[in-house]
Amino acid sequence: MICIPITAGKKKEALHTIERSCRLADFIELRMDLIEDGSLAELISTARNSSGLIKIIVTCRKKEEAAPAGGTAGIKGVGKKTIDRKIALLKEAIELGADFVDIELAEGRAAIKELQSFCAEHRGKTKIIVSYHNLKETPALTKLKEIFHQCAKAKPAVVKIVTFAKTAKDNLVTLSLISYARKHSPELISLCMGDKGRISRAVAPLLGNYLSFATLEQEGQSAPGQFTIYEMKQINELLAGERTPSVTVLSTSTPQPQNYILLGNPVRQSLSPMMHNAAFKEMGIEGNYCAFCVDDLGGALQGMRAMNIRGASVTIPFKVAVMEYLDDIDDDALKIGAVNTIISKSSRLTGCNTDWLGMILTLQEAMPIKGKTFVIIGAGGTARAAAYGIMKEGGFPVIVNRTPEKGKILSGKLNCPFYPLAEIGRIKADCLINTTPVGMYPKDKSPVKASALAGFRYVMDVIYNPLKTKLLADAEKQGCHIFSGLDMFVHQGAQQLRLWTGVEPPRALMKKVILKRLTQIE
Repeated sequence: MICIPITAGKKKEALHTIERSCRLADFIELRMDLIEDGSLAELISTARNSSGLIKIIVTCRKKEEAAPAGGTAGIKGVGKKTIDRKIALLKEAIELGADFVDIELAEGRAAIKELQSFCAEHRGKTKIIVSYHNLKETPALTKLKEIFHQCAKAKPAVVKIVTFAKTAKDNLVTLSLISYARKHSPELISLCMGDKGRISRAVAPLLGNYLSFATLEQEGQSAPGQFTIYEMKQINELLAGERTPSVTVLSTSTPQPQNYILLGNPVRQSLSPMMHNAAFKEMGIEGNYCAFCVDDLGGALQGMRAMNIRGASVTIPFKVAVMEYLDDIDDDALKIGAVNTIISKSSRLTGCNTDWLGMILTLQEAMPIKGKTFVIIGAGGTARAAAYGIMKEGGFPVIVNRTPEKGKILSGKLNCPFYPLAEIGRIKADCLINTTPVGMYPKDKSPVKASALAGFRYVMDVIYNPLKTKLLADAEKQGCHIFSGLDMFVHQGAQQLRLWTGVEPPRALMKKVILKRLTQIE
């Protein structure tokens, strides 16, 4: 089930958001600490009139437990006056027939009991959620179990525990709490906030989390890291399916959802989820692909082993660093010295590289490779893959890099020439390939001056967003044949899908989906 928090500061906007949300979600949460001028009676009445099925949670979040994304408007101050106003508002919600009221564990046992007694007086239609929010960190699992039992001691209908993820490993803690709590009562909501906590939001429904929180629009987050309602529904449909009681025995022939992720930093601009999810649908595979921004790579890989994740794409800046965390590395990736694809089987992680094949297929469609010279800008994982593929097909790579130390290491490993980026103007070759992120959307930059491009017949940029980077625009003006990274992106992604599923993916559809999106962006 999905809940949309209503966080609009003004009543008019809040009422409009309620009407839209009630058509899309199972629950709405009225954040009365944020809605400045809203009448609770009018807000609830609007929700009931919009949908006879909607469940309503009324919350007046304690300032110390209100996430920054939710703002700071609403009830102010500290002390008895504020708690009295808060209890009065939650009692009003009970009188108005709200389905749930949310009160923090930190408000104390007396306040919780007072609300429970008031619910009983009103025939118990409204249920209690006892919540705990930690905006700074995720405590150890033993501590969270202790907090869970403190909340559960009050015998609420739902316990809600939300923490802040500093690392990907923090997701494992909150997700582990779900399986622990299912052996007890009551229901549990256990999630991590923050960009690094998005893994928990995607996976928690599969483990039996009572409720997911999502937004109508990205800017309407009540806590950092929330998905939109559309993203969350797709995740629930493709990843979780229908929740099945634990006593039900699943047939061994029942297809299990296949879950895949993208690991990188940044990943917000990536169109991989759009492309892979469209391919899964066309292929008739119950799968889901999500992007995660990672700081703690080791923690992310540990989380991947522990959860139902069948494979991962690896992007900048982890293609080389990821190798030390893997159990096996295939021959191509080992020779390249970089991994962009991970296959997970029985908790063993195998690294592969599809970048080189995507690069070669793209080049072969535009020009011959054998006997030609290719200047490669960059010394990272993509540059390694490009050089490997070119040498495998009989071409000659030349490494050019802004940082001489890194460039010399790669050229020494490949036994090919190296030049500093500042000297690129005096190099003549058949093709120039940019493998760096310079020029990636939204930055309109080029790794080289336009005048330096006259020495090349072909120019390729592995960047696919935008379709025509500044480098390609400059090269076109110099009379070069140009090609973007779109085809390489599609080819390497298609090869990933083949490795993960054993099925040939719909490359034409994948390209069509990305091309349409890029055209919209431009």
